[in-house]
Amino acid sequence: MKPSFFSLGLFAVFILLKMTQPGWSLPEEPEVLKGLAFSDPDAILEQTEEWKRQPIRHQESDRGVEVALLLDQNIHPGLRPLVEEFSRNHGIRVSVREGTCGPAAEGIRRKEVDIGGSCCPAGIMDRLPGLRWHTIGISPMAILVHASDPVESLPAATIRDIFRGTLTRWGQIPGVGEHFPRDSIIRPVTRLHCKTRPGHWRLILDNEDLFGPRVKEVGTILDMVISVANNHGSIGYLENWEIINDPKYRTSVRAIRVDDRDPHDPKAVASGKYPFYWVYNVSTWTSAATANPKAQELVRFLLAQAHRINPEHHVVPASELKKQGWKFKDDELIGAP
Repeated sequence: MKPSFFSLGLFAVFILLKMTQPGWSLPEEPEVLKGLAFSDPDAILEQTEEWKRQPIRHQESDRGVEVALLLDQNIHPGLRPLVEEFSRNHGIRVSVREGTCGPAAEGIRRKEVDIGGSCCPAGIMDRLPGLRWHTIGISPMAILVHASDPVESLPAATIRDIFRGTLTRWGQIPGVGEHFPRDSIIRPVTRLHCKTRPGHWRLILDNEDLFGPRVKEVGTILDMVISVANNHGSIGYLENWEIINDPKYRTSVRAIRVDDRDPHDPKAVASGKYPFYWVYNVSTWTSAATANPKAQELVRFLLAQAHRINPEHHVVPASELKKQGWKFKDDELIGAP
């Protein structure tokens, strides 16, 4: 039964009376700034029957290979040596190309590759019929500052306030500001890639609208490093450790601690106490029209050998994440501890 105008009027009078009482206020909605870390693994994107029956057709450049991979640029450096080792030891012809998450996802959708790889958790658009995701591990997302700036550690909440424009000068940050010249401006730098996928930079702020008007947006990983390296007072983030491990940039930028947790500490990352990370995800096909047993064998090899990825990439393998209570569905990471 719908409420009468009389009852609604009584309710309004009650609220007005409550508002006159000392100390009364409307309950505040909790402000949620970070986005979802993972998408629903059961939300499969529907496709036509014709698409489902379509087999894998390699690109011309991959003709003659038995397994074709297209890996995002962030996970390619860590995985390629293992892929090439597998190819040599098993006598299986493999093509492993480097791209970004967008082209890798498109290669999967077009059924041009047997294995796709991304640095993001799968988004809804990536959950295709007959496609299965596997998590090799996670790697900490570095919060970058100029190498000579006096910043060693920041709370995650402070980092969020910097990027959304609530904090604009280093002097506003206790324990840090007194070490900067007076009125030093904070120069936040962003790279807003893969906006529709969960995780990565969205663990800082959920979407581009939350970032402040003073942020400088760059298009590439290298642009991010160069921008921070060339400007004192800058702060950025980075998913690819290969660049800042390069001697050319190692003395120009550095990663700081977050919530007093060091991104170089695998225990802090594995426990989830270091809050920002990205994901080594690869996919395989499982349907009768698409399944490639050799590709599935390669992925099993990568999962088993993840602990051998070059330590400079700071990858915490899925096997360790499982010990620490991270949530998995089959081989896919779907939740933090």
